[in-house]
Amino acid sequence: MIDQAWKLLLFLKDFTGRGEDSFYWFDDGQLLETDAQDVVRFSGAVVCHDFWMIRDVLFDKTKTLPNTVIDLDEFRISTSGNPEDRLAREKHDVTAVLEQYGAEQEVCSAYKRMFNKGLPFEPGVASKAAEALAKMYLALLERAKLTGEAERFLTVEVPVYRLLQSAMAVGIMVDRQRLSEMRAEAEHDYFTCLKNYSAKHDMPLETPNRSALEEKLRADGFELDDVSIEYLLEYVPHQRDFGSDTIALQAADTARRVLGSLALSTTIMRPVLDVFGSRTSRIHLRSPSLQNMSKKYRGIIAGREGAELSYVDFDQYEVGIMAALSKDCELMKLYAAGDMYDLFATTHLGLSGNRKAAKQLFLSYAYGMSKKALIDAAVSLGVDRTRAKNAFGLFAQYETWKRSVWADFQANGRVATLLGNHYLRERDGPLTAKEQRSSVSQVVQGTASLIFKRALLDVGKLDDVTIVLPMHDALLFEHTSADTPNKVVTAFENAMTNTLGGGVRGKASVGAFAMG
Repeated sequence: MIDQAWKLLLFLKDFTGRGEDSFYWFDDGQLLETDAQDVVRFSGAVVCHDFWMIRDVLFDKTKTLPNTVIDLDEFRISTSGNPEDRLAREKHDVTAVLEQYGAEQEVCSAYKRMFNKGLPFEPGVASKAAEALAKMYLALLERAKLTGEAERFLTVEVPVYRLLQSAMAVGIMVDRQRLSEMRAEAEHDYFTCLKNYSAKHDMPLETPNRSALEEKLRADGFELDDVSIEYLLEYVPHQRDFGSDTIALQAADTARRVLGSLALSTTIMRPVLDVFGSRTSRIHLRSPSLQNMSKKYRGIIAGREGAELSYVDFDQYEVGIMAALSKDCELMKLYAAGDMYDLFATTHLGLSGNRKAAKQLFLSYAYGMSKKALIDAAVSLGVDRTRAKNAFGLFAQYETWKRSVWADFQANGRVATLLGNHYLRERDGPLTAKEQRSSVSQVVQGTASLIFKRALLDVGKLDDVTIVLPMHDALLFEHTSADTPNKVVTAFENAMTNTLGGGVRGKASVGAFAMG
Protein backbone atom coordinates (compact mmCIF):
# COMPACT_ATOMS: atom_id res chain seq x y z
CA MET A 1 0.00 0.00 0.00
CA ILE A 2 2.97 2.31 0.60
CA ASP A 3 3.76 2.47 -3.10
CA GLN A 4 0.20 2.48 -4.46
CA ALA A 5 -0.90 4.77 -7.25
CA TRP A 6 -2.19 8.18 -6.20
CA LYS A 7 -3.64 11.38 -7.60
CA LEU A 8 -3.84 14.84 -6.12
CA LEU A 9 -7.35 16.26 -5.96
CA LEU A 10 -8.23 19.94 -5.68
CA PHE A 11 -11.79 21.11 -5.23
CA LEU A 12 -13.86 24.24 -4.82
CA LYS A 13 -16.91 23.74 -2.63
CA ASP A 14 -20.22 25.33 -3.55
CA PHE A 15 -21.18 26.82 -0.20
CA THR A 16 -24.70 27.60 -1.47
CA GLY A 17 -25.51 23.88 -1.54
CA ARG A 18 -26.74 23.98 -5.15
CA GLY A 19 -24.39 21.21 -6.22
CA GLU A 20 -22.07 23.37 -8.30
CA ASP A 21 -18.91 22.01 -6.69
CA SER A 22 -15.80 21.81 -8.86
CA PHE A 23 -13.18 19.02 -8.85
CA TYR A 24 -9.73 19.00 -10.44
CA TRP A 25 -7.08 16.31 -10.78
CA PHE A 26 -3.49 17.53 -10.76
CA ASP A 27 -1.76 15.00 -12.98
CA ASP A 28 1.68 15.24 -14.57
CA GLY A 29 1.81 18.97 -13.94
CA GLN A 30 -1.59 19.57 -15.48
CA LEU A 31 -4.82 20.70 -13.82
CA LEU A 32 -7.71 18.69 -15.30
CA GLU A 33 -11.35 19.30 -14.37
CA THR A 34 -13.28 16.17 -13.41
CA ASP A 35 -16.49 15.20 -11.61
CA ALA A 36 -17.60 13.37 -8.47
CA GLN A 37 -18.19 10.07 -10.27
CA ASP A 38 -14.65 10.06 -11.66
CA VAL A 39 -13.21 10.91 -8.23
CA VAL A 40 -14.83 7.94 -6.48
CA ARG A 41 -14.01 5.59 -9.39
CA PHE A 42 -10.26 6.15 -9.04
CA SER A 43 -8.77 2.90 -7.67
CA GLY A 44 -5.68 4.45 -6.11
CA ALA A 45 -5.28 6.93 -3.26
CA VAL A 46 -7.07 10.26 -3.58
CA VAL A 47 -4.72 12.79 -1.93
CA CYS A 48 -6.29 16.10 -0.91
CA HIS A 49 -6.77 18.49 1.98
CA ASP A 50 -9.90 19.32 3.99
CA PHE A 51 -11.69 16.21 2.75
CA TRP A 52 -14.40 16.74 5.37
CA MET A 53 -15.70 19.67 3.32
CA ILE A 54 -16.58 17.51 0.31
CA ARG A 55 -17.28 14.17 1.96
CA ASP A 56 -21.06 14.60 1.94
CA VAL A 57 -21.05 16.19 -1.51
CA LEU A 58 -19.29 13.16 -2.99
CA PHE A 59 -21.56 10.74 -1.13
CA ASP A 60 -24.76 12.52 -2.10
CA LYS A 61 -23.78 12.51 -5.78
CA THR A 62 -22.41 8.95 -5.97
CA LYS A 63 -23.65 7.08 -2.85
CA THR A 64 -20.07 6.10 -2.06
CA LEU A 65 -16.62 7.54 -1.29
CA PRO A 66 -13.21 6.90 -2.88
CA ASN A 67 -11.62 3.58 -1.87
CA THR A 68 -8.67 5.36 -0.33
CA VAL A 69 -8.49 8.95 0.90
CA ILE A 70 -5.34 10.56 2.29
CA ASP A 71 -6.03 13.93 3.82
CA LEU A 72 -2.75 15.86 3.92
CA ASP A 73 -3.51 17.59 7.21
CA GLU A 74 -4.33 14.24 8.84
CA PHE A 75 -1.17 12.72 7.38
CA ARG A 76 1.02 15.57 8.61
CA ILE A 77 -0.46 15.71 12.10
CA SER A 78 -0.71 11.99 12.76
CA THR A 79 2.90 11.25 11.82
CA SER A 80 4.69 14.33 13.18
CA GLY A 81 4.94 13.32 16.85
CA ASN A 82 4.24 16.91 17.86
CA PRO A 83 1.04 17.32 19.91
CA GLU A 84 1.00 21.06 19.17
CA ASP A 85 0.24 20.29 15.52
CA ARG A 86 -3.24 19.09 16.49
CA LEU A 87 -3.93 22.32 18.38
CA ALA A 88 -2.46 24.49 15.61
CA ARG A 89 -4.72 22.90 13.03
CA GLU A 90 -7.71 24.55 14.66
CA LYS A 91 -6.13 27.94 13.93
CA HIS A 92 -4.49 27.38 10.54
CA ASP A 93 -5.26 25.59 7.29
CA VAL A 94 -2.96 23.70 4.93
CA THR A 95 -1.71 26.91 3.27
CA ALA A 96 0.17 27.72 6.49
CA VAL A 97 2.73 25.02 5.66
CA LEU A 98 2.90 25.16 1.85
CA GLU A 99 5.84 27.57 1.80
CA GLN A 100 7.92 24.68 3.20
CA TYR A 101 7.23 22.86 -0.04
CA GLY A 102 8.08 25.60 -2.50
CA ALA A 103 4.93 27.71 -2.75
CA GLU A 104 5.48 31.46 -2.61
CA GLN A 105 3.68 33.39 0.10
CA GLU A 106 1.60 35.23 -2.50
CA VAL A 107 0.45 31.91 -3.96
CA CYS A 108 -0.50 30.59 -0.52
CA SER A 109 -2.50 33.70 0.23
CA ALA A 110 -4.27 33.72 -3.13
CA TYR A 111 -5.03 29.99 -2.98
CA LYS A 112 -6.49 30.34 0.52
CA ARG A 113 -8.78 33.16 -0.63
CA MET A 114 -9.74 31.28 -3.77
CA PHE A 115 -10.51 28.12 -1.77
CA ASN A 116 -12.75 30.14 0.52
CA LYS A 117 -14.46 31.85 -2.42
CA GLY A 118 -12.82 35.19 -1.73
CA LEU A 119 -11.30 35.22 -5.22
CA PRO A 120 -12.45 33.74 -8.56
CA PHE A 121 -10.85 30.46 -9.61
CA GLU A 122 -7.43 31.04 -11.15
CA PRO A 123 -5.84 27.95 -12.79
CA GLY A 124 -2.32 29.36 -12.49
CA VAL A 125 -2.58 29.84 -8.74
CA ALA A 126 -4.26 26.44 -8.28
CA SER A 127 -1.50 24.71 -10.28
CA LYS A 128 1.28 26.27 -8.21
CA ALA A 129 -0.50 25.34 -5.00
CA ALA A 130 -1.01 21.81 -6.33
CA GLU A 131 2.70 21.47 -7.06
CA ALA A 132 3.47 22.30 -3.44
CA LEU A 133 0.74 19.92 -2.19
CA ALA A 134 2.17 17.08 -4.28
CA LYS A 135 5.66 17.76 -2.88
CA MET A 136 4.13 17.83 0.61
CA TYR A 137 2.61 14.38 0.14
CA LEU A 138 5.86 12.86 -1.09
CA ALA A 139 7.83 14.49 1.72
CA LEU A 140 5.34 13.28 4.36
CA LEU A 141 5.47 9.78 2.92
CA GLU A 142 9.26 9.75 3.08
CA ARG A 143 9.26 11.10 6.63
CA ALA A 144 6.70 8.50 7.69
CA LYS A 145 8.89 5.72 6.34
CA LEU A 146 11.97 7.06 8.14
CA THR A 147 10.19 7.50 11.48
CA GLY A 148 8.40 4.15 11.41
CA GLU A 149 4.93 5.68 10.95
CA ALA A 150 4.12 4.60 7.39
CA GLU A 151 2.78 1.12 8.14
CA ARG A 152 0.40 2.28 10.87
CA PHE A 153 -0.83 5.28 8.92
CA LEU A 154 -1.42 3.43 5.66
CA THR A 155 -2.70 0.09 7.00
CA VAL A 156 -4.71 1.34 10.00
CA GLU A 157 -5.40 5.09 10.00
CA VAL A 158 -6.26 5.41 6.30
CA PRO A 159 -8.70 2.47 6.06
CA VAL A 160 -10.35 3.47 9.36
CA TYR A 161 -10.67 7.00 8.00
CA ARG A 162 -12.53 5.70 4.96
CA LEU A 163 -14.70 3.33 7.01
CA LEU A 164 -15.83 6.00 9.47
CA GLN A 165 -16.17 8.83 6.96
CA SER A 166 -18.50 6.57 5.01
CA ALA A 167 -20.54 5.89 8.15
CA MET A 168 -20.81 9.60 8.94
CA ALA A 169 -21.77 10.38 5.33
CA VAL A 170 -24.64 7.89 5.54
CA GLY A 171 -25.64 9.72 8.71
CA ILE A 172 -26.94 9.05 12.21
CA MET A 173 -30.71 8.89 12.59
CA VAL A 174 -32.40 11.19 15.12
CA ASP A 175 -35.61 10.55 17.06
CA ARG A 176 -37.19 14.01 16.83
CA GLN A 177 -39.63 13.38 19.67
CA ARG A 178 -36.81 12.32 21.99
CA LEU A 179 -34.72 15.26 20.83
CA SER A 180 -37.44 17.69 21.90
CA GLU A 181 -37.77 15.99 25.28
CA MET A 182 -34.03 15.72 25.85
CA ARG A 183 -33.37 19.34 24.94
CA ALA A 184 -35.77 20.54 27.61
CA GLU A 185 -34.47 18.03 30.13
CA ALA A 186 -30.82 18.88 29.45
CA GLU A 187 -31.48 22.59 30.06
CA HIS A 188 -33.25 21.83 33.33
CA ASP A 189 -30.55 19.37 34.45
CA TYR A 190 -27.76 21.79 33.68
CA PHE A 191 -29.20 24.67 35.69
CA THR A 192 -30.04 22.36 38.60
CA CYS A 193 -26.50 20.96 38.53
CA LEU A 194 -25.05 24.47 38.27
CA LYS A 195 -27.07 25.73 41.23
CA ASN A 196 -26.01 22.80 43.42
CA TYR A 197 -22.37 23.04 42.29
CA SER A 198 -22.21 26.77 43.00
CA ALA A 199 -23.66 26.36 46.48
CA LYS A 200 -21.58 23.31 47.42
CA HIS A 201 -18.21 24.64 46.23
CA ASP A 202 -18.70 28.40 46.64
CA MET A 203 -18.25 29.02 42.91
CA PRO A 204 -19.92 31.62 40.62
CA LEU A 205 -23.18 30.62 38.97
CA GLU A 206 -21.57 29.63 35.66
CA THR A 207 -19.55 26.76 34.24
CA PRO A 208 -16.00 27.59 35.41
CA ASN A 209 -13.40 28.42 32.77
CA ARG A 210 -9.75 27.36 33.03
CA SER A 211 -8.65 30.42 35.00
CA ALA A 212 -11.47 29.97 37.51
CA LEU A 213 -10.55 26.31 37.96
CA GLU A 214 -6.88 27.17 38.39
CA GLU A 215 -7.73 29.71 41.05
CA LYS A 216 -9.97 27.26 42.90
CA LEU A 217 -7.47 24.39 42.75
CA ARG A 218 -4.60 26.56 43.95
CA ALA A 219 -6.78 27.80 46.82
CA ASP A 220 -7.40 24.16 47.74
CA GLY A 221 -3.66 23.52 47.94
CA PHE A 222 -2.98 21.88 44.56
CA GLU A 223 0.25 22.61 42.67
CA LEU A 224 -0.42 23.32 38.99
CA ASP A 225 3.11 23.92 37.74
CA ASP A 226 3.66 20.35 36.60
CA VAL A 227 0.20 18.89 36.15
CA SER A 228 -2.81 19.62 33.96
CA ILE A 229 -6.19 20.71 35.26
CA GLU A 230 -7.77 17.74 33.50
CA TYR A 231 -5.48 15.31 35.32
CA LEU A 232 -6.28 16.85 38.69
CA LEU A 233 -10.01 16.75 38.09
CA GLU A 234 -10.14 13.19 36.76
CA TYR A 235 -7.49 11.28 38.68
CA VAL A 236 -6.85 13.03 41.99
CA PRO A 237 -9.31 12.68 44.90
CA HIS A 238 -10.76 15.95 46.19
CA GLN A 239 -12.45 17.05 49.35
CA ARG A 240 -16.21 17.16 48.81
CA ASP A 241 -15.80 15.62 45.32
CA PHE A 242 -14.85 18.88 43.62
CA GLY A 243 -13.19 17.07 40.69
CA SER A 244 -16.11 14.73 40.02
CA ASP A 245 -18.66 17.52 40.46
CA THR A 246 -16.78 19.75 38.02
CA ILE A 247 -16.62 16.99 35.40
CA ALA A 248 -20.35 16.34 35.88
CA LEU A 249 -21.14 20.04 35.43
CA GLN A 250 -19.00 20.23 32.30
CA ALA A 251 -20.78 17.16 30.91
CA ALA A 252 -24.19 18.69 31.62
CA ASP A 253 -23.12 21.88 29.88
CA THR A 254 -21.84 19.91 26.88
CA ALA A 255 -25.09 17.96 26.62
CA ARG A 256 -27.28 21.06 26.54
CA ARG A 257 -25.00 22.70 23.99
CA VAL A 258 -24.95 19.65 21.70
CA LEU A 259 -28.70 19.18 21.92
CA GLY A 260 -29.28 22.91 21.55
CA SER A 261 -27.25 22.93 18.34
CA LEU A 262 -29.70 20.54 16.69
CA ALA A 263 -32.88 21.92 15.15
CA LEU A 264 -36.01 20.18 16.38
CA SER A 265 -36.69 19.23 12.76
CA THR A 266 -33.40 17.28 12.57
CA THR A 267 -33.85 13.72 11.31
CA ILE A 268 -30.23 12.90 10.47
CA MET A 269 -26.81 14.03 11.72
CA ARG A 270 -23.58 13.87 9.72
CA PRO A 271 -20.80 14.79 12.16
CA VAL A 272 -17.35 16.02 11.19
CA LEU A 273 -14.85 13.30 12.07
CA ASP A 274 -11.21 13.44 13.18
CA VAL A 275 -9.78 9.92 13.07
CA PHE A 276 -6.57 11.20 14.66
CA GLY A 277 -8.31 13.57 17.05
CA SER A 278 -5.81 13.58 19.91
CA ARG A 279 -2.13 13.08 20.66
CA THR A 280 -2.79 9.40 21.31
CA SER A 281 -4.89 8.97 18.13
CA ARG A 282 -8.36 8.86 19.65
CA ILE A 283 -11.31 9.28 17.29
CA HIS A 284 -13.17 12.55 17.84
CA LEU A 285 -16.49 13.71 16.45
CA ARG A 286 -17.48 17.35 16.26
CA SER A 287 -20.38 19.35 14.89
CA PRO A 288 -22.06 17.81 16.86
CA SER A 289 -19.81 16.38 19.57
CA LEU A 290 -21.94 13.31 20.25
CA GLN A 291 -19.24 11.34 22.07
CA ASN A 292 -19.32 13.77 24.98
CA MET A 293 -23.00 13.30 25.80
CA SER A 294 -23.83 11.21 28.86
CA LYS A 295 -26.01 8.11 28.56
CA LYS A 296 -28.99 10.05 29.84
CA TYR A 297 -29.33 12.01 26.59
CA ARG A 298 -28.14 9.47 24.01
CA GLY A 299 -31.70 8.26 23.40
CA ILE A 300 -31.99 10.86 20.64
CA ILE A 301 -30.11 8.43 18.37
CA ALA A 302 -32.42 6.02 16.59
CA GLY A 303 -31.97 2.94 14.44
CA ARG A 304 -33.26 2.65 10.90
CA GLU A 305 -36.50 0.82 10.25
CA GLY A 306 -36.06 -2.94 10.66
CA ALA A 307 -32.68 -2.62 12.40
CA GLU A 308 -31.67 -2.85 16.04
CA LEU A 309 -29.02 -0.78 17.81
CA SER A 310 -26.39 -2.50 19.97
CA TYR A 311 -23.36 -1.23 21.85
CA VAL A 312 -20.11 -3.10 22.50
CA ASP A 313 -17.35 -1.86 24.79
CA PHE A 314 -14.02 -3.19 26.01
CA ASP A 315 -13.93 -4.34 29.64
CA GLN A 316 -11.12 -3.16 31.96
CA TYR A 317 -9.40 -1.84 28.85
CA GLU A 318 -6.57 0.24 30.26
CA VAL A 319 -5.71 -2.30 32.95
CA GLY A 320 -5.49 -5.09 30.39
CA ILE A 321 -3.17 -3.08 28.19
CA MET A 322 -0.99 -2.08 31.14
CA ALA A 323 -0.78 -5.71 32.25
CA ALA A 324 0.20 -6.96 28.80
CA LEU A 325 2.78 -4.25 28.13
CA SER A 326 4.42 -4.51 31.54
CA LYS A 327 3.97 -8.28 32.01
CA ASP A 328 3.16 -7.57 35.65
CA CYS A 329 1.88 -10.82 37.22
CA GLU A 330 -0.25 -9.14 39.91
CA LEU A 331 -1.87 -6.86 37.38
CA MET A 332 -2.56 -9.80 35.07
CA LYS A 333 -4.21 -11.71 37.93
CA LEU A 334 -6.47 -8.82 38.83
CA TYR A 335 -7.40 -8.25 35.18
CA ALA A 336 -8.16 -11.92 34.57
CA ALA A 337 -10.12 -12.38 37.82
CA GLY A 338 -13.00 -10.04 37.01
CA ASP A 339 -13.67 -6.39 37.76
CA MET A 340 -10.19 -5.21 38.64
CA TYR A 341 -11.30 -1.97 40.29
CA ASP A 342 -13.85 -3.74 42.47
CA LEU A 343 -11.28 -6.34 43.51
CA PHE A 344 -8.64 -3.70 44.18
CA ALA A 345 -11.08 -1.70 46.29
CA THR A 346 -12.21 -4.65 48.38
CA THR A 347 -9.15 -6.87 48.60
CA HIS A 348 -6.30 -4.37 48.75
CA LEU A 349 -7.64 -0.99 49.86
CA GLY A 350 -10.48 -1.96 52.16
CA LEU A 351 -12.83 0.37 50.25
CA SER A 352 -15.67 -2.07 49.82
CA GLY A 353 -18.38 -0.58 47.66
CA ASN A 354 -16.23 2.30 46.47
CA ARG A 355 -15.13 1.13 43.03
CA LYS A 356 -14.99 4.68 41.73
CA ALA A 357 -12.37 5.75 44.29
CA ALA A 358 -10.33 2.59 43.70
CA LYS A 359 -10.31 3.23 39.93
CA GLN A 360 -9.29 6.84 40.46
CA LEU A 361 -6.47 5.88 42.82
CA PHE A 362 -5.18 3.06 40.62
CA LEU A 363 -5.10 5.15 37.45
CA SER A 364 -3.41 7.97 39.37
CA TYR A 365 -0.75 5.46 40.34
CA ALA A 366 -0.54 3.87 36.90
CA TYR A 367 0.10 7.17 35.12
CA GLY A 368 2.74 8.37 37.56
CA MET A 369 1.32 10.14 40.63
CA SER A 370 3.98 10.25 43.36
CA LYS A 371 3.74 7.54 46.02
CA LYS A 372 3.47 10.07 48.84
CA ALA A 373 0.64 12.01 47.20
CA LEU A 374 -1.06 8.75 46.27
CA ILE A 375 -0.96 7.35 49.79
CA ASP A 376 -2.10 10.68 51.25
CA ALA A 377 -5.03 10.66 48.81
CA ALA A 378 -5.95 7.09 49.79
CA VAL A 379 -5.78 7.95 53.49
CA SER A 380 -8.07 10.95 52.89
CA LEU A 381 -10.64 8.47 51.57
CA GLY A 382 -10.40 6.32 54.69
CA VAL A 383 -7.73 3.80 53.70
CA ASP A 384 -5.28 2.70 56.38
CA ARG A 385 -1.86 4.20 55.58
CA THR A 386 0.04 0.93 55.85
CA ARG A 387 -2.56 -0.83 53.76
CA ALA A 388 -2.36 1.88 51.10
CA LYS A 389 1.41 1.61 51.02
CA ASN A 390 1.22 -2.16 50.59
CA ALA A 391 -1.47 -1.91 47.92
CA PHE A 392 0.62 0.31 45.69
CA GLY A 393 3.71 -1.78 46.31
CA LEU A 394 2.10 -4.81 44.66
CA PHE A 395 2.97 -3.98 41.08
CA ALA A 396 6.76 -4.23 41.04
CA GLN A 397 7.05 -5.26 37.39
CA TYR A 398 4.67 -2.52 36.30
CA GLU A 399 6.82 -0.03 38.21
CA THR A 400 9.92 -1.32 36.40
CA TRP A 401 8.15 -1.04 33.04
CA LYS A 402 6.94 2.47 33.78
CA ARG A 403 10.46 3.56 34.61
CA SER A 404 11.74 1.97 31.39
CA VAL A 405 9.27 4.15 29.44
CA TRP A 406 10.58 7.23 31.25
CA ALA A 407 14.19 6.23 30.53
CA ASP A 408 13.40 5.68 26.83
CA PHE A 409 11.68 9.04 26.60
CA GLN A 410 14.59 10.85 28.21
CA ALA A 411 17.32 9.01 26.30
CA ASN A 412 15.76 9.18 22.83
CA GLY A 413 13.63 12.31 23.08
CA ARG A 414 10.62 10.34 21.86
CA VAL A 415 8.39 7.49 22.92
CA ALA A 416 6.24 5.34 20.66
CA THR A 417 3.43 2.82 20.83
CA LEU A 418 3.11 -0.34 18.81
CA LEU A 419 3.40 0.59 15.11
CA GLY A 420 4.69 4.09 15.74
CA ASN A 421 2.40 6.91 16.89
CA HIS A 422 5.41 8.53 18.50
CA TYR A 423 5.50 11.54 20.79
CA LEU A 424 8.43 13.95 20.63
CA ARG A 425 9.93 15.59 23.68
CA GLU A 426 10.19 19.39 23.59
CA ARG A 427 13.03 19.93 26.08
CA ASP A 428 16.25 18.43 27.46
CA GLY A 429 17.25 17.48 30.97
CA PRO A 430 15.50 15.27 33.53
CA LEU A 431 11.86 14.47 32.86
CA THR A 432 9.29 16.48 34.74
CA ALA A 433 6.47 14.65 36.50
CA LYS A 434 4.15 15.82 33.72
CA GLU A 435 6.46 14.37 31.05
CA GLN A 436 6.59 11.08 32.94
CA ARG A 437 2.82 10.88 32.98
CA SER A 438 2.55 11.93 29.33
CA SER A 439 5.02 9.28 28.16
CA VAL A 440 3.17 6.46 29.93
CA SER A 441 -0.16 7.82 28.70
CA GLN A 442 1.16 7.92 25.14
CA VAL A 443 2.15 4.27 25.21
CA VAL A 444 -0.98 2.99 26.98
CA GLN A 445 -3.59 5.22 25.34
CA GLY A 446 -1.88 5.08 21.95
CA THR A 447 -1.92 1.28 22.10
CA ALA A 448 -5.60 1.44 23.09
CA SER A 449 -6.35 3.56 20.01
CA LEU A 450 -4.52 1.11 17.76
CA ILE A 451 -6.43 -1.88 19.16
CA PHE A 452 -9.76 -0.09 18.82
CA LYS A 453 -9.09 0.89 15.22
CA ARG A 454 -8.08 -2.66 14.32
CA ALA A 455 -11.29 -3.86 15.97
CA LEU A 456 -13.28 -1.37 13.87
CA LEU A 457 -11.68 -2.68 10.67
CA ASP A 458 -12.58 -6.25 11.64
CA VAL A 459 -16.13 -5.28 12.58
CA GLY A 460 -16.46 -3.40 9.29
CA LYS A 461 -16.01 -6.73 7.47
CA LEU A 462 -19.00 -8.36 9.18
CA ASP A 463 -22.04 -8.73 6.93
CA ASP A 464 -24.78 -7.69 9.33
CA VAL A 465 -23.12 -4.60 10.86
CA THR A 466 -23.72 -0.97 10.00
CA ILE A 467 -21.44 1.30 12.01
CA VAL A 468 -23.36 4.17 13.58
CA LEU A 469 -21.16 5.89 16.16
CA PRO A 470 -17.64 5.17 17.44
CA MET A 471 -17.22 6.19 21.06
CA HIS A 472 -13.80 6.44 22.69
CA ASP A 473 -13.28 2.68 23.06
CA ALA A 474 -16.74 1.38 22.17
CA LEU A 475 -19.06 1.15 19.18
CA LEU A 476 -22.74 1.72 18.50
CA PHE A 477 -23.92 -0.23 15.46
CA GLU A 478 -27.04 -1.44 13.68
CA HIS A 479 -27.83 -5.06 12.92
CA THR A 480 -30.77 -7.33 12.13
CA SER A 481 -29.65 -10.70 13.51
CA ALA A 482 -29.71 -11.36 17.29
CA ASP A 483 -26.44 -13.18 16.89
CA THR A 484 -24.46 -10.24 15.51
CA PRO A 485 -23.53 -8.48 18.80
CA ASN A 486 -21.67 -11.61 19.92
CA LYS A 487 -19.66 -11.52 16.70
CA VAL A 488 -18.73 -7.90 17.39
CA VAL A 489 -17.69 -8.82 20.94
CA THR A 490 -15.46 -11.56 19.51
CA ALA A 491 -13.92 -9.13 17.01
CA PHE A 492 -13.13 -6.68 19.82
CA GLU A 493 -11.62 -9.38 22.04
CA ASN A 494 -9.52 -10.89 19.24
CA ALA A 495 -8.19 -7.48 18.16
CA MET A 496 -6.98 -6.81 21.70
CA THR A 497 -5.55 -10.30 22.23
CA ASN A 498 -3.73 -10.37 18.89
CA THR A 499 -2.38 -6.80 18.99
CA LEU A 500 -0.95 -7.44 22.46
CA GLY A 501 0.65 -10.67 21.31
CA GLY A 502 -1.47 -12.84 23.59
CA GLY A 503 -0.07 -11.17 26.71
CA VAL A 504 -3.62 -10.96 28.00
CA ARG A 505 -6.93 -12.18 26.66
CA GLY A 506 -9.07 -9.30 25.48
CA LYS A 507 -12.42 -8.75 27.17
CA ALA A 508 -15.47 -6.97 25.76
CA SER A 509 -19.21 -7.09 26.31
CA VAL A 510 -22.55 -5.78 25.12
CA GLY A 511 -23.68 -2.85 27.24
CA ALA A 512 -26.26 -0.09 27.44
CA PHE A 513 -25.64 2.86 25.14
CA ALA A 514 -28.37 5.05 26.59
CA MET A 515 -30.48 5.19 29.73
CA GLY A 516 -34.04 3.94 29.69
